[in-house]
Amino acid sequence: MKNIYPPDDPGLPLRDAEYLLNGNSQILGRLKLHAATSEAHFDQRFIKPLERLAEHISALPATSSGLFSGEGGLFCASIELAFLSFQASDGRIFTGAESVERRHKLEPRWRYFCFAAALLYPIGKPLGRMIVTNARGEAWQKHHQSLVEWTRASDTDRIYVSWPEDKAEQGQIQIGPSPYTASILHKILGPDNLAWLEDGSTHLTRDLFEVVSGADTSAKIARDVIATMWQKVRTREEARMPENYGRLTIGTHLTPYLVGAMRAMVDAGTWVPNGLPFIVDATGLYLVWPQAGHDIVKQGKVDGHEGWPSSPSVLADLLKAAGIFDTARGDDSGQIEVVDFEGNLHQAFKLKNPFAVMESYDPADYKKSPPKTLVAVLAADPIAAVERRVAQAAQSQTPNAEGTGAAPQSSGKGTSIDQESGEIFNHEPSASSAAVPHLAKRVEDDARIVAQGSSHQDAVALSGTAEASDSKPGNRDATRGPSASATPVPDGTPEDQRKVKEAPEIKFSDLVPEEIRREMKTPLSVELLGKVIKTWRERGEDSTTMRMTDNGAAISFELLSSMIRNIPDWVNEIAVAGLVYTAPATPGLKIMKVAIPEGSPKPREAIVISRYGCKKLGL
Repeated sequence: MKNIYPPDDPGLPLRDAEYLLNGNSQILGRLKLHAATSEAHFDQRFIKPLERLAEHISALPATSSGLFSGEGGLFCASIELAFLSFQASDGRIFTGAESVERRHKLEPRWRYFCFAAALLYPIGKPLGRMIVTNARGEAWQKHHQSLVEWTRASDTDRIYVSWPEDKAEQGQIQIGPSPYTASILHKILGPDNLAWLEDGSTHLTRDLFEVVSGADTSAKIARDVIATMWQKVRTREEARMPENYGRLTIGTHLTPYLVGAMRAMVDAGTWVPNGLPFIVDATGLYLVWPQAGHDIVKQGKVDGHEGWPSSPSVLADLLKAAGIFDTARGDDSGQIEVVDFEGNLHQAFKLKNPFAVMESYDPADYKKSPPKTLVAVLAADPIAAVERRVAQAAQSQTPNAEGTGAAPQSSGKGTSIDQESGEIFNHEPSASSAAVPHLAKRVEDDARIVAQGSSHQDAVALSGTAEASDSKPGNRDATRGPSASATPVPDGTPEDQRKVKEAPEIKFSDLVPEEIRREMKTPLSVELLGKVIKTWRERGEDSTTMRMTDNGAAISFELLSSMIRNIPDWVNEIAVAGLVYTAPATPGLKIMKVAIPEGSPKPREAIVISRYGCKKLGL
C-alpha cells in the first residue's frame, strides 16, 4: 500500500434508520412530549415517516461545505425543523373563520401539517443538486428507491457524494423545497397519514404539496411558521458549524467536540441557567471556571472521545485559542467576576457566541433579571454607588501636609459631590469649611433612605432639598452637572414636593447609523427614525403594532401616528434612503397590508422596513 496525496475521498458509511434516530433521541423525546398521544398513534404519525425519510437519504450531507455539511446533516436539518415547527404550531389559530366543530376537526391536522411539511422542507434542493454513487461509480436513481435499499442491493457499504459546479447557482440558497420533494411525499408520509389529512379537508393535501415543492400556497400561516423556524434552525447551525472554529489541520480538531459537549450538558439539564457553573444574564453566557472545565472533562469521557484533555487549564487554553471565549474584557487570564444566586463571587469565562451552546437563549428573557457580572451588579446597586461617592468625597478633602484640615491652597475652593452623577463640583472658599461634615451627612441620609426601601432617585431628591436649604444660591457652578437643567422649586412648596427634576437631553438620532443620517434631508426625520428604532427594540414578543415579516420589519400606521405628525413626508424620506420595502409588482406603493400580530385575521395598514434597512438599522 502506498501513500496517496492528495488523499482519496473516503466516502460516507451507510447508515440505517435506527442509527440516525438513535442519534436524535433527545429531539424524539421532546417530540413525543409535545405530541401527547398514544404509543401506537405516535408511531404511525411520527416515527414511521421519520424512519422512511432516514431510509431514503441515509447519512447524506445537506451541502458540500456550508450548513449541515457533515455526515447525516440532511436528516438532522429535517428532524430539527420538523420538531420546532410542530412545537411552534401549538397555540396558532389556522382556522379562525371556521365554526367550532370545524376548528376542532382541523386544528390537530394543521399542526401535523406543519410537522410533515417541515420534515420534507429542507431536502428538495440538496437532493436535486447532489450526485450519489457507489464504489463502482454507479449512480443512485433518487426516484426509484431509497438510498439504503439501493446501496444494499449494489452490495456496498459506502457512498460517495459529488456536487456539480453550477456557476448560475453560486450564492443561492442551497437548502430548501423543490418540485422533487413532491414526487416522494407519499412515500415518506405514507398513505394512511395523507388520507387522515384529506379526511379533514382536500385543501390540506393540496397545500402540503405546494409548500414542500416551494410553490405559492394559500396556507400562509403554516408556511410562515415553517419559514420562521427554518431561520432559527439556520442560526443554530451557523453557531455550531465546525468551520467557525478553524480549518481542520493534521492532528485532532477538538473544538467542535468541546462545543458539542457543552451543548449536550445544557440540553440534558446538567447545566441549568444560573445554577453553577452556568451563569446567564442579558449580556451573555458565563462558565464558572474551573468547575465548568471539570464537567467538560467528564462529558468527554462519557462520550468516549479519544485524546480528550483531562485538565481544565488545557481546555481553557484550547477554547480561548479557538475564539470560543470572549477574553477582551477579562483579566490577564480572560476571566470575568460573576455573582451567583447566593451573592458569591466566582471567576468565569464569557462565551463569545451564546447560541453555540444554548440555542434557546434570548437576552430579552433576562432583561428584567438582576445582572450577573460584578461590574454590572455594582453599577446597579445604589448603596454601593453612595459608598463610592463617600470615598471620593473623603479623598477630595484629605488634610494637607500641615494637618490643618483645609483644602489645598492651590485650588482655593472647597468641593461637593453631585448625588446623581457622582461628579465633584467646586465651591467658593466661604462654603468650604463645612463641606465635609455636610456632605457626609447627606450621603449617610441617602444610604439610610435606600436601605429603608426608597429609590435612589428619592434619595437624590431629598439630598438636593437639604442642599437648597443649607447652602447659599450660586454655590455650585451652574455650568456643570445635571442640575444645570433642573426645574426651579418655588418658595413655599411643601417639603414632600421639593424634588429636583432633571431634564437630560435624549437624542434618538444617535441610534441611526451615520451613513443613513447623511442620506436623509432633515434632522427631525432622523430623530423620528431613531425613535422608531428604539420602539422596535423594546417591542416585546407579543407586540400588536409591529412584527418581523419575510420582507422586513412591519410597523403599523397606528403606532406611527402616535409618534409622527406628517407620516407621508417621513415615509418618503426614509424611502429615498432605501429603507422601505415595496412589492416588485407595485413599486410605488409603500403601504402594505400586514397581519399584526402574526396570524391576525384582520391585516393592518403598515409600512415595511426593507431587509436592507433592517440590516443597516440593526433591527
